[in-house]
Amino acid sequence: MRLKIHNYILLLLPLLLLAACSEKLDLRPETSIDTDKALTGETNLRLATSGNYSMLNDGDYITAYFHMTESPIDNVEATSVFDPGGTRQYGAYSYVHFPTMSNSTRFYTNAYKLIRGVNNVIAAIPDNAPVSLLQLKGENIFLRAVAYQSLIKIFGRPYIQGNGNNPGVVILDQPTPSLDRPAKRQTVKEVYDFMIADLLKAESLMTVDNSNAFATKYAAQAMLSSLYLNIGNNAKAIEYADKLIAMSSKFTLVQGDAYKSYFSTNHSADKETIFCIKNLDGTGGGFYYYNQSYTVEKFAAVSAPFWALLNETTGDLRKNFYKALKTADGTTWNFTTKFVQNPAVNTTEKVSSPAIYRLAEMYLNRAEANAKLNNGQLALDDVNTIRRRAGLTGTDLYALGSLRGRSSILQVVLDERRLEFAFEGGQRRDDLLRNNLPMIRTYGKPGVPGSNITVQPTDPRVIYFIPLNETNGVTNSLEQNP
Repeated sequence: MRLKIHNYILLLLPLLLLAACSEKLDLRPETSIDTDKALTGETNLRLATSGNYSMLNDGDYITAYFHMTESPIDNVEATSVFDPGGTRQYGAYSYVHFPTMSNSTRFYTNAYKLIRGVNNVIAAIPDNAPVSLLQLKGENIFLRAVAYQSLIKIFGRPYIQGNGNNPGVVILDQPTPSLDRPAKRQTVKEVYDFMIADLLKAESLMTVDNSNAFATKYAAQAMLSSLYLNIGNNAKAIEYADKLIAMSSKFTLVQGDAYKSYFSTNHSADKETIFCIKNLDGTGGGFYYYNQSYTVEKFAAVSAPFWALLNETTGDLRKNFYKALKTADGTTWNFTTKFVQNPAVNTTEKVSSPAIYRLAEMYLNRAEANAKLNNGQLALDDVNTIRRRAGLTGTDLYALGSLRGRSSILQVVLDERRLEFAFEGGQRRDDLLRNNLPMIRTYGKPGVPGSNITVQPTDPRVIYFIPLNETNGVTNSLEQNP
């Protein structure tokens, strides 16, 4: 994709990130001087940064990401072989992948559009710039890390496999790649190291206490906690979770009725959300629609095992995030309502502002890390904090001598993560792969591929093919996933 800015007005549009030449990612150097002229002055840099944020909300980025990370797991059951998303979810659900898969191709292309866009802003701001510009630089560095985190989850094998030495994705750290450096896939470890370095720098540059819809040092810290957990650095995962949990004046777990309605807000001002992709009523990425006529959830219903886990107790407030609906054949299924935004206001297109990082994840990151460090009581304390917030008390809480039928404290933590983060952008998939656990479906309608299967974490199709148009170039082809 070639970035070419022809005039000032284009800075008002996300097209700063785009190029319209072809579907193939263009890794050749940029030759236009118009981009350099456009990216001067704080006003222009802010406009460019706004365009970069808008790319997060692009349906071909965030929608595709949710399809590919939520559909393959054991929280979901396909209601039929019909997929209203045009087979985008169905291929992910059934583990039937191919190099021209629309979701993976669109996602890959748009992730690199975002990376090219933020690289232009990052390069335009020197490290000795005024504080206001350094804030913008930090925000764009954070956005680059977000793009790479999603890319490595989709196309790179879990870090635990080979200690990160499997092929990852192409790292672009400049607006235009060098002619003498052909595009190639760096390792998973190299991509993680790159993201961590980016986030540490972003954390140091960002000093403005923005709303939750913009990058802050807190968002960088939240992402660092999650990255460290994924690579097995449990001490660092705890360190960064501690930073955010300790900030009780800034972040707290929402309680009671506020928690029950948490997913019907845009998250830009509540005290649990650390970073979100903000949508307004009637606008947005549309990765999960919720209405009676056309809905992605009409394909991806709540699975029986997840529903049983949620109903182990009677008073769990998280049951409020699901609703029974009938599909066209008259069958009643449960569907998530986590992606309904302000339903009293918006009666046509109801779109969420997804919370990408929230404080509950920091508690459960810390719990998982402590479980792996044999700090069992500390792990259970954090799990019980989340359960109390969900309205559970007494024997519904955990103790060292009472794990409520679980085989280990780690299993306690993973079940709680499953309950808390279901349908929120691949958390369950990450949990299984990070812990080298299989995806087990002991359910499904007969005749629906993907039903009643077990997928091991080492299966080739737990990740996706690099898009065909990136592996069949004449002079520069990327290595394909097996």
